[in-house]
Amino acid sequence: MIDRRRLLIGAGAAGLLSSPGASFAETGSAGCVWPPPGWQQNGFPSRRWVNILFVHTNETFKDIYVEDGVYSKPQVEKFSHVVRDFRANEWKLMDPRLMDLLFVLHWKYCKDEIRIFSGYRSEATNANIEGAAKNSQHIQARALDIHLDNVNNDEVALDFRNIVYGGVGMYPGREFTHMDMGALRRWVG
Repeated sequence: MIDRRRLLIGAGAAGLLSSPGASFAETGSAGCVWPPPGWQQNGFPSRRWVNILFVHTNETFKDIYVEDGVYSKPQVEKFSHVVRDFRANEWKLMDPRLMDLLFVLHWKYCKDEIRIFSGYRSEATNANIEGAAKNSQHIQARALDIHLDNVNNDEVALDFRNIVYGGVGMYPGREFTHMDMGALRRWVG
């Protein structure tokens, strides 16, 4: 179990609290505001959830993965299996801080579901992906390629450059954002 105090994005999440965001949910609910009520006073929530669809298999993960500030290893394992290398049918335990980034995306953009294009990749699969870095963070289970419906994903990448202490890749016209927990770097692919 990893204590929430070890979360590297905490300071970055606080930085997002001062940025403007969506004022209503996809459903039109006036209750979806950024920053969420209470985050500035109470800090990053100690109970967190994500709702994702892995587009290649249509598998979903919709569950709580942090309770009382502690990551649930079985839930992180379940999430990791969903975002596995579907070509090789292999999985590795994903860095749970990626789930925290997804949690922030749910709130920041008022999205119930986030689509995942890529999570863990085996070395063999990664070698066959056009433009993939040889030592990709995907191989280390420390990266996600994500898509938000009806949102400019280039703007998502620009927004996340302010909070992710790791890699953020923008892919104009390709409708996804790369985020990882590796060294601090930014790129346009």
